[in-house]
Order: sequence, then C-alpha cells, then structure tokens
Amino acid sequence: MKVFSGIRSSGRLHLGNYLGAIKNWIELQDQAEQSIFAVVDYHGITTPFDPKSYKQQVLDTVLDFLAAGVNPNPPAGGPLLIRQSQIPQHTELAWIFNTITPLGWLDRLPTYKEKQAQATSHWQNNVGILTYPTLMAADILVYKTDSVPVGDDQKAHIDITNEIAKKFNSLFGETFPAVKILKSQGERIRSLKNPESKMSKTGDEGIALSDSPEEIILKIKSAITDSESVIRFDSEEKPAISNLLTIYHLLSGKDIADLEKEYAEKNYVDFKSDL
Repeated sequence: MKVFSGIRSSGRLHLGNYLGAIKNWIELQDQAEQSIFAVVDYHGITTPFDPKSYKQQVLDTVLDFLAAGVNPNPPAGGPLLIRQSQIPQHTELAWIFNTITPLGWLDRLPTYKEKQAQATSHWQNNVGILTYPTLMAADILVYKTDSVPVGDDQKAHIDITNEIAKKFNSLFGETFPAVKILKSQGERIRSLKNPESKMSKTGDEGIALSDSPEEIILKIKSAITDSESVIRFDSEEKPAISNLLTIYHLLSGKDIADLEKEYAEKNYVDFKSDL
C-alpha cells in the first residue's frame, strides 16, 4: 500500500484535521509500504491569504504535524513529510494533466460550484480553484500512490484523479495505478457552532491543536446542542450532540452506544464537562 495525503497551510490545524486526517496518518505511517504526507501550500493560495504571514503558516502546519505524532523517518521505512511547493514535479505533472483533462470534468465538481458561490471578488474566483483537482491528481499520482485517506467531500476529486490516470495511461502507456479511498469516521467532525458545516480553522467554531486547555474547555462548554436533554446519536434530528458524541468516541475509544448508556441519566453539562 502506497499512501499520500496532504493538508492546506491555510491556518492552524484543528481537531477536525487531526481526527479526519492526521490520526489516520499516525496509524498508517508504520503500516504502509510508502507513506508521504504533505503541506500542500500551492493549494493554500487558491483562497485569500496574507503573503507576509504565509511562510509562517506553512511552518506552523509542519509543527502541528510533528506535535500531533507524525514521525518522518524515511531511512527507517517511516513516512516522508514534504512541502508541495519545494518539489517542482508536482506542478510539472499538473500542467500535463491540464492538457488532457476536459474542462467539463472540472467545472461540474460540487466543490468548484461551492467556491464560485462563496466568492466575493473576481480575485477569489480564480483559475487555480478550477484546476485544483488536476494539481491534486498530480500530488497523488507523481508518487504512484494507490491509497488516499480522505473524507466523502473529496470523493469526487479522487474519482477525477482516477479518470485522469486512465486518460494518461491510454495515451502514453500504463503508468499510474488506480487510487482507492481510505475512509475514516473523523471526516464527520463538524463546527461547534453550526453542525451543518465542517469544523473551521477560524473563530470559536473549531478547536485548534494549539489551543490551551482553558480555551478548549470554554469552546466545548459553549458548543451548541439542542432543546432536548437526551444524549443520543441522531445525525439528522440531533446533529450538534451527535457531533460531540463522535468527538468523544474518537478521542476516548469508547463506542457511541456505550456513551449513550453511560450518560442516559445525565445532562449536557455533565457530558460536556467529561468531554
């Protein structure tokens, strides 16, 4: 198994990044034949950023990786930790992919349409957002990767990666393997203030890996729940408490069903305090 995964350097990493990606990396780094983890800083500049502080953001992301448990040690068979912009083969292969990828494959993507809808200026609706998937495909395929740990929101990008690989192979000969998704439950981590959205790197919607214990306690205690007082998992009817149950489950290792039994006679205050 050859694994590749990357995270944008667009802010300090949060609990959702850890549970959805980095926790998987730690588990995979000693299991995979090849594991490469990346700070994908070229992807990070497709959305607004401050050129003066961006270099530090990249370094902060690397430090978060190391502090969370990523242990780069290629000579001993451990993972390789890379910075995307320092390896020109990523963009070179991405350009080749641009020349064989039909425009319709890119502009139909839900993520592209979402970014278009969110754009508040012409600068934010840039070509880099449209061609994001071809660079992502290059990131993955340049290392002959066959497994990528991502969430459901990235499934369409992996599908396009495989389509691009097939197109390239048909034109130039068998070169790239098929890529499969390694799914994790952590992908479902949502905002503490709006469970309809993914956890964010900004404000009090997410828990940054660099937050102090006091900041984390305050954010958990102020996380929204619902008008009921029953602690049970129901992602449709009770998305907020279900999100907190998922976090508790992933951090403690306890099954969600066992947590529901444990807090059957307790209230949200007790649950949040223990979390």
